[in-house]
Amino acid sequence: MNMKNYSTSELRSLFQSRFDLARWQGVLVDLFGATKLRERPEAVRLPPTEKDSKGFLLGELVTSDGVRMGLFRYTVPASQVERRRVGLRHLVDTWLKYDFDAALVVFDSKDSGKWRFSLISDMRGEKTSPRRYTYVFGDSTSLYRTAVARFSILTTRDNASAPVAYSALRDAFAVESLTREFYNELFNWYLWALSPEMGVTFPNDTSTAADDRIGLEERLIRLITRIMFVWFIKQKKLVPDLLFSEKQLSAWLKDFDPHALKHGNYYNAILQNLFFATLNNEIGNRAFATDVRDGRGRAEDYGIKTFFRNPKGDSWFKRPDDEVLNMFREVPFLNGGLFECLDKAAVDDPRGRIIYNDGFSREKGRQRRAFIPNELFFAEESARTFTITGGQQSSVSETTTRTVSGLLRILGKYNFTVEENSPDDMDIALDPELLGKVFENLLGSFNPETRETARNSSGSFYTPREIVHFMVEESLDAYMKPVQDKNAKAQLDHLMKIRVLDPACGSGAFPMGMLNAIVARSRDLGCTDDLHALKLHIIENCIFGIDIQTIAVQIAKLRFFISLVCEEHPNLTDADNNYGISPLPNLETKFVAANSLVAKKRPEAQGDLFEMAMIDGLKQKLYDIRHRHFNAKTRKDKLALRKEDEKTRAELVARLTDNNLFAAADARQLAAWNPYDQNASAPFFDPEWMFGVKEGFDVVIGNPPYIQLQSDHGKLGDLYKPCRYETFAKTGDIYCLFYERGWQLLKDNGHLCYITSNKWMRAGYGEATRKFFAEKTDPQLLIDFAGEKIFESATVDTNILLFEKNAQNRGKTSCCIGTSDCRKDLSVFVKQTATPCAFTSSDSWVILSDIEQRIKHKIESVGTPLKEWGVNIYRGILTGCNEAFIIDENKRAEILARCADAAERQRTEQIIRPILRGRDIKRYGYDWANLYLIATHNGMPEKGIKRIDIENYPSIKRHLDAHWDKISSRSDKGDTPYNLRSCAYMDDFSKPKIVWAETMRIHRENASNFPRFALATDQIYTDKTCFIGTGESDKLKLVLGILNSKVGRYQLWSLVSKMDDGGWLMQKIYIEKVLIPRMSSKHRKQIISFVDNILNSKEKRDTEHDLDTCIYDVYGFSSGETRHIEKVASTSLTRRG
Repeated sequence: MNMKNYSTSELRSLFQSRFDLARWQGVLVDLFGATKLRERPEAVRLPPTEKDSKGFLLGELVTSDGVRMGLFRYTVPASQVERRRVGLRHLVDTWLKYDFDAALVVFDSKDSGKWRFSLISDMRGEKTSPRRYTYVFGDSTSLYRTAVARFSILTTRDNASAPVAYSALRDAFAVESLTREFYNELFNWYLWALSPEMGVTFPNDTSTAADDRIGLEERLIRLITRIMFVWFIKQKKLVPDLLFSEKQLSAWLKDFDPHALKHGNYYNAILQNLFFATLNNEIGNRAFATDVRDGRGRAEDYGIKTFFRNPKGDSWFKRPDDEVLNMFREVPFLNGGLFECLDKAAVDDPRGRIIYNDGFSREKGRQRRAFIPNELFFAEESARTFTITGGQQSSVSETTTRTVSGLLRILGKYNFTVEENSPDDMDIALDPELLGKVFENLLGSFNPETRETARNSSGSFYTPREIVHFMVEESLDAYMKPVQDKNAKAQLDHLMKIRVLDPACGSGAFPMGMLNAIVARSRDLGCTDDLHALKLHIIENCIFGIDIQTIAVQIAKLRFFISLVCEEHPNLTDADNNYGISPLPNLETKFVAANSLVAKKRPEAQGDLFEMAMIDGLKQKLYDIRHRHFNAKTRKDKLALRKEDEKTRAELVARLTDNNLFAAADARQLAAWNPYDQNASAPFFDPEWMFGVKEGFDVVIGNPPYIQLQSDHGKLGDLYKPCRYETFAKTGDIYCLFYERGWQLLKDNGHLCYITSNKWMRAGYGEATRKFFAEKTDPQLLIDFAGEKIFESATVDTNILLFEKNAQNRGKTSCCIGTSDCRKDLSVFVKQTATPCAFTSSDSWVILSDIEQRIKHKIESVGTPLKEWGVNIYRGILTGCNEAFIIDENKRAEILARCADAAERQRTEQIIRPILRGRDIKRYGYDWANLYLIATHNGMPEKGIKRIDIENYPSIKRHLDAHWDKISSRSDKGDTPYNLRSCAYMDDFSKPKIVWAETMRIHRENASNFPRFALATDQIYTDKTCFIGTGESDKLKLVLGILNSKVGRYQLWSLVSKMDDGGWLMQKIYIEKVLIPRMSSKHRKQIISFVDNILNSKEKRDTEHDLDTCIYDVYGFSSGETRHIEKVASTSLTRRG
C-alpha cells in the first residue's frame, strides 16, 4: 500500500479545520499507514466520572518498527478540549483490555472548533507511567508551522508502502526539541540585541550617557519575559493582534519603518505604553500624560508612570489620542506589579534623582528614554555579523555571524499554551516553564570565552520538570503522612495549612510545581472551589520564594500570574468589568529578593508584657496591611497601603529596638527593607519580618546554587563565615550552607528536599555536613545520580536528599543509585530499586545494595584503617615555583658544567635529585621523565640537619637568580628565597615508599589499569601532585598489594571523592581510611610473594589474578560477593561519584 504525500497546504488545512471523522480515517490510512480500521467504530466503556464523554476505538496500527498502537476518538465537553481536563490515567485504564503499546487519540467536541491530537506512550508495564503528547488544532488563524513541518516529514519516508515508524511519531511529538529550537533562536537574538551594532540603551542616571548600557543584559531579559507574558495571554485573546502586525501598525504610527536601526518608535509608542500604561492601569483611568505645569514648572502628573507617553509637544501616532486609547482599551488591566515601571528615585540620593531603569519618558531625544531599534522586533530571518561582548565587566569581545530574526517573528513561529506541561502530559507548544529556561540560560553577563552565563557560573541550573515533580510529590507525601489515615476533609484541611519555602527559587520551578501539585491533591480530596480562588488561596498562604537576584523573583511571579490567567474566562465584550478578568494579586511579600543565607539574630527580650503586646499588635497590623495589599486592585489602593506599610514598619522597628529584640544595626536594615522596591535585593532574610512566618515552614525545597566558597578570592567564604554555620568549611561549597539554613527555617519535624552536588557525600569538606545530617535530621531518602547528567547546562554530579528536622535518625535511609533512564519515572524507579542504608556518622555516605552491605561488613570485620598500620602518608614537595626548582636533564648538565671545581660539582650533584610527577606513576611502577628537583631544603632542626646555604652552591644560585622575581615573591619558600619551604619529612623521600598521584583518572579502554600505586625503593622525590607512604618494606608490599587489588579498588570506590572532570582524589584523608585486613602469616607471605613477582615480572596479569584470589580468601567472600566486587571494579568505578 502506497501512502499519500500530503502537501504543506493540505496539512495546514487539516489542522485549521474542525475535526471530521471521515477525513481523519483517511489520514490514518494515507499518512500513518493504518490497515486495520473498524468499519464501525467500537464504543469504549468510560469511567462514571466521564459521563459527558464518549469513546470509540477506530482501529489499530502496527508501526514499521513493531509497535502496536490503538487508534481512538473521544468526544468530550468543550472545556476539556480547551484545557487538559481529561484524566489520562482513567483513559488508559479503559484501553488495557486491548493490550496496546501506545495509542493515537483525538479529543474533539461538538461545541468547539478545537480538537486535540495526542500520542500516548508507555501504556504497557509498571516501570513507567503513560505519557501524553498533544497538539491542539482547529484554530483557522494559526499557521501550525511546527505541526506542518513535522508531519510533512512523515509523508516523505523512505519506504512509501510501509506504515509509519513509531520512532518517527515520537520525533513528531517531541517537546524538548521544540523548546531547544526556540531557545536557540532566542539566544541568537539576545546576543544580537546586546551587540554594540544594535545600539540598545537604557538611560539609568540621566545626568550621564556613560551608564546607558550598564545592566543591559538584565534589562533585555526583562523585556523578553514581558513580551513572552503578553504572548502567553494573547492565547486568551486578551491582547489585539494589531499591536504586533507590521502592516496594521503602519496605519497607526508616524514614520514607522519596521527595519529602522536608528529609530525605535515601536518600543516607545506601542510596547512601553502597553506595559506601563495599559496592563498596569485600570481601563477607566487610562489617559495620556499632560503637559500642564504646576508652580514649580513640573508636569502636574510628574512621576506617575501609568499614563501614556508621547514625546513633548508631539505624538508617536497618526491617530488622535482618544483613538489610541480606544485601541488599547481592548486590553484588560492585569495589575500584579509585573508591568510596574521601574523608573524610581535613587535610594538615599540627596538630589532626589530618578534612575530610569525602564526609560519610560515623554522627554524628546533619548536622554530619559530607552532606545531599542525597530529592526530588533521585525527583522526578516537572515545571517548577520555582529560583535559579542563579554558584558559590562569585561573588555573581551569577538565577531560572529549568526542567523537571526526579529523578536516578534520568532514568537510568531511557535504555538504557546498558558498551561504548564507536566512530566506525563505535554502539549506540543511552548509553555510557561519556558520562561524559567530562558531566564536560567540568559541571565547575566555573557562570557564569550567560556560560553557561560553568570547564573551558571554561580552554580545555578534549571531543574528538569521530572525532577521537580518527583521532589514535590515526595515532600508532600512526607508532609501528609501524619494524616494519611484520616478522612478526606481532615487531609484537605491539613493540606491547605502547608507552608513551603524555596530559599533559592530562581525562576520559580519548585514553587510552581508545588502549586500545581497542591491543586491536584486538593481536587483528589474533594475540593470543589473555583480553581482561580483555590490558586489565590494557595499562593497567598502556602508558597513562598526567595532569590538573591531581583529579576529571578520577577520571573517567578510572572509564572504564577500566567497560572492565574489560564483559569480566567474572559468576556471580551464587557470592558466595564475588565472583560471578566480579575486583576492579578500583588506578590511582593510572597516572592522576595534577599540573601536567604544571612539571618537576623534576636537577643533575649527585655521588654515588659505591655510592650510585647504592643509589638504583637503592630505585627498583626503589618500582616493585615500585606493581606490587603495582596488583593489590592487599584494603583491608588496599592500606594496607600504601601505608605501605611512603611509607617508601620518604622514604628515596629522602633519598638523592637527599644526592647532589644534586634541589634540596632539589624533593626536599621529591617526598617530599610522595602518589599515593594523591585530593583532592590535585601542583604538578609528574616521569615517573620518578610513573610509573617514565625514558627517555621513545613517544607523547604529547591535547587540551591553550587559554588565553592573559595571562588573569587574567597569572598563568599568571608561573607558567610561570621554566620557561624556548623556546615561551613573553608574549602566547601555554598550549597552545604543552604542545607543548614533550610534546616533552620523548618518547623520541628518539617521536611527539606534539595537537589545538589553530591560532593558532600564523600569530600573532606562535606564531613561537617554529614555530621550535621546524622545528628540533627532523619535522612529519609537519598538518590545519588553519580555520573548521570541531570542538568543540560552542567556536568556536575548530583543527588536528591529528603530529611526530617530534629527527628531521631532511624538509620534507615531509603537509597538508590540513579541510572540513565531513571528520570523517565523516578518515583517508580525508587520504589523498585531503593534499599535501606544507615547513615549515622560523618564518615563518607555511600549507597550500598544488600550484597554491598554484606561485603562492607566483611571488610570492616577484619580490617584496620591504613593510618593505624604504621604507614606514614605525606604530600610531595611544594616548590612554589616549579620552573625554577624542577629541571630537565639538559639544565642539570648545564648547572653541573658551570661548577667551579670538582668539590662544588660533587656537592651540587647531591642536592639535584630525581623527581616524579603524578602522571609518571603507573601500576606497581613508574616511568621517570628525567626530571630533577633542586633540593635546597630548609633544614630539619629537630633532626640536627641544617638548611642548605646557597652560597656553597654558586652554580645553582646563578640558575635560581634567573628566576628571582618569582622565587622571591612566592609564598611556599624557606628562610631565604633560595630554600624550599620547611618539610619535616624531607629525609623520608630517601626511604622505600609507596607513591601515587593525587588525582587518578580511569582509562575507559583499560579500567583494569586502575588504581595506580607504585613502589619506589630508590632515592627519588615526588612533586606536589603526588603522595608517598613510608614504612617497613614488607608492610609496604602488603599494603601495595591490597591497594592495587580489586578489593582495594572496590574500597576506593566508596571512599574517595570524584571531581567534575572525572578525576579521583586520592588524598591522604581518603587513603588512610582504606581497611587493611588482619590475616594469617600464611596469607601475609603469599601476598608479599605475589607483589614481589609482579614487581619483577613484565607479564603481571596472571599474578594479579592470583593476588586477588588470595585477598578474597582473606576476607572470606562468597562467589556471588566476589563477582559483584569484580563487576564494580570493572564498570561502576567509571561512573560512580
